[in-house]
Amino acid sequence: MVTLQKSKWKHFWNGWDSLNRSKEVLYSYTKKISEINPLQFFHNGSANFKGQRFFWTNRARNEMIVGLGITLQFSSNENGKERYLEIEKRWKQIVANSFCHSPNSHIGPYMFGGFSFDPKRERTPLWEKFAHTEFVLPTVMLTIKDDEAFLTYNFFTDTSKEKVNQTLLLEEALLKDGTHSYGSSELSSFLEMDPIEWKQSIEEVKRRIVAGHMDKVVLARELRTKFLDSINVESVLSILLEEQPSCYVFAFEREDNCFIGASPEQLVQKESEIVKSMCLAGSIARGKTIAEDENLGDTLLSDSKNLQEHDFVVQMISNSLKAVCQQVTTGDRPKLYKLKHIQHLFTSVIGELKDDVSIFQLIERLHPTPALGGYPKEISLETIREVEVLDRGWYAGPIGWMNLKGDGEFAVAIRSALLQEKEASLFAGCGIVENSDPESEYEETRIKFKPMLSALGGIRHHDSNE
Repeated sequence: MVTLQKSKWKHFWNGWDSLNRSKEVLYSYTKKISEINPLQFFHNGSANFKGQRFFWTNRARNEMIVGLGITLQFSSNENGKERYLEIEKRWKQIVANSFCHSPNSHIGPYMFGGFSFDPKRERTPLWEKFAHTEFVLPTVMLTIKDDEAFLTYNFFTDTSKEKVNQTLLLEEALLKDGTHSYGSSELSSFLEMDPIEWKQSIEEVKRRIVAGHMDKVVLARELRTKFLDSINVESVLSILLEEQPSCYVFAFEREDNCFIGASPEQLVQKESEIVKSMCLAGSIARGKTIAEDENLGDTLLSDSKNLQEHDFVVQMISNSLKAVCQQVTTGDRPKLYKLKHIQHLFTSVIGELKDDVSIFQLIERLHPTPALGGYPKEISLETIREVEVLDRGWYAGPIGWMNLKGDGEFAVAIRSALLQEKEASLFAGCGIVENSDPESEYEETRIKFKPMLSALGGIRHHDSNE
């Protein structure tokens, strides 16, 4: 067995032994493997990496990433643009001192993580396991891209050979196939946090808008649920993957906490000099019949309140990208983006970057868009800090990844929840403009809670209160 293991990993160890150890070097080794269900791989990793796992898939489902373990962790509670500059600087240092073997130039080590919505907002115990900025380089990573699967191992050269070998020996267990029915826990209680106060805050924001302080503010609220048993992350992911096919699906564990969601909204994608973003603002429910659904969609496409909300986002994103792009192309008019429980107004934005602009610089320019913060940005953020009865934490913040080339993709972490053993805090928000109706906005947030409630098994309880 020892001889077989040495033979199997000969190429890995040849590369490891050839490295210069006068300074810390990242050794990243990627190999092509037979395709495996990424959720199965995530589940298999729980035996050795529970609390240190992440899961990600893009909306097209042609790129899926699962990370296990932590080779490098970067955390920061800086509250300005420094939080973007810090992680960018640290990652560049790692890249400059790395040795990577991969059969595919696009596959290798990824840095995965996210940012809180507002680092200037005072933190509460709810989010104590999550820094304002948190990124990890996983020890073992599965990447599935365009129907090809790859396994990547990441170690720094000061890691002992014994520890490296112990990780390599886990491969058979990590790649083990299986069929699982992930059970869900039974809901025991259901609490809407401060709904009356939240509606009152809408009236306060409308007064400020009428007074000319800003044009739009997004207000969010929390729904807290408790279950009889610990929530099974794999079960929640499985349902999100099935029920939300046009969404990013993500999970990021921090010890016994897990931030999880299914977001339809792209913040930014960078591939070489091409940058993409999307404007997603303006919402209405799905219809119970095809005719009703089409009527609701037509209503949304002609509704002045929703079109105004949407236009704020289009103008902000396109103008932000024009400053760093040679050209920017924006869709002529909003289209419908239909999900299981809701449909949105949607406009795509594509640009060609002028210079060497990093994905973190793009995030700093774009976050938060008026779809999640308001317009103009700074006064809207200040208003949210003053009137919103919620610590958003990572809700509505950027979450995603970046590779060695500096390419990457980040979603806006909406339709999300923070899982804490037997409890889950769900988050939803909506845009407030001059003619917003508090009851209508309240009902909109109820619709936006549904994707996570369905995945958690609590949607019947929620609907019974309508």
